[in-house]
Amino acid sequence: MLFKKILCFFIFAVIAGLFTACDSAGTDYPYGPVSQGNIEALVLNEGGINQNMGGISVLNKDGSVIPDIFREVNHRPLGDVAQSITKINGKYFVTLDNSKKIEVIDPETFGSVGTILYTQAGFPRQIVAISPTEAIVSDLERQLVRIRTVEPYGEPLEYISIPRSVEYLVTVDNKIFGMTTGGIYVFGTDNISKKAVRVIPEVKNDENTKTCRMLVDKYQRVWALMNIREGNRVCGIELVCIDPHQEKVEVSYTLPISEKANPQAGDVIGTITYNRTDIDPTLNWIYFNVKTCKSNTAAGITSVQSVYRMNIGTGEFEHYLDLPGIDMMYGFSVSPQGEVYLCDCLDYSAQRGYIRNYKKDGSIRNFRVGIYPSQVYFP
Repeated sequence: MLFKKILCFFIFAVIAGLFTACDSAGTDYPYGPVSQGNIEALVLNEGGINQNMGGISVLNKDGSVIPDIFREVNHRPLGDVAQSITKINGKYFVTLDNSKKIEVIDPETFGSVGTILYTQAGFPRQIVAISPTEAIVSDLERQLVRIRTVEPYGEPLEYISIPRSVEYLVTVDNKIFGMTTGGIYVFGTDNISKKAVRVIPEVKNDENTKTCRMLVDKYQRVWALMNIREGNRVCGIELVCIDPHQEKVEVSYTLPISEKANPQAGDVIGTITYNRTDIDPTLNWIYFNVKTCKSNTAAGITSVQSVYRMNIGTGEFEHYLDLPGIDMMYGFSVSPQGEVYLCDCLDYSAQRGYIRNYKKDGSIRNFRVGIYPSQVYFP
């Protein structure tokens, strides 16, 4: 009888030990630091709303994929609706708007080192550092939120009310620039308040350009993309350059959209819903998306989503790449090698999406990642 009790205790202890080993928080994946030169890119996956399925996928240089590294390492989900990933002070800061929090992650192990929980209403979106110890977070609640970027991370330091909500932010010359439907807001990093906001009114976004990042070129000038309209029709795509010192438009270039009744293959015939922008590693070329004519036959006009780019020095536009078969382009990035990475959400039906890497030699690599991939980040 005693032997049976000892045997049962031993078996229970072994099983308990196995479960403890499998679920120990912070275990490195796989049994060591992840990012020892093996990572090609990280992919932020939004996940479905109210599904708590936001995640980070790792694309390795050997072509393998870790679909949800945060869950693998921390044994819990990242959160609900991941919006952005930004590296500040050697840590990844990931905003999760529906969870109303910012997760702080170690880039070597992908273990959580802190969580900044909102203490009032808010939907955190994008982050920019404003000092060695602080950053500003954009928010859909018509506010900017100040946080600490060094330990202890704690709660947000300040909620700053502003007239309109801002999505993407850039910092240049100790100033913050953020595009809204009412113009570009400008703040000094030492005086961020509703009363201190300045506005560049002629540069503003709309429903289909609010997803376009503001970009900074090699001359430290700020660029923004706008749709040009005649009534309800979009007749052109305008790239606007802002002098950050003077806080005014320096120059702008427009790519017209064809009004031809019979467009030819390659003609720009429209813009796309929720456009995206990026700039190449040399900070000379700005990339964005349009619809071009694929064919014009007796059966009708067919279109294809295409990548255009513009040279910041000359204003020259170039038809760079076609994206056949892409219907739900949900994110867009240019790698340090100058290659296009596109987030494909397929039919937006809560299934795992793909990253399409369009290489310079014309080949395409495909990586299956998480649900609703929206951002590709290159460490």
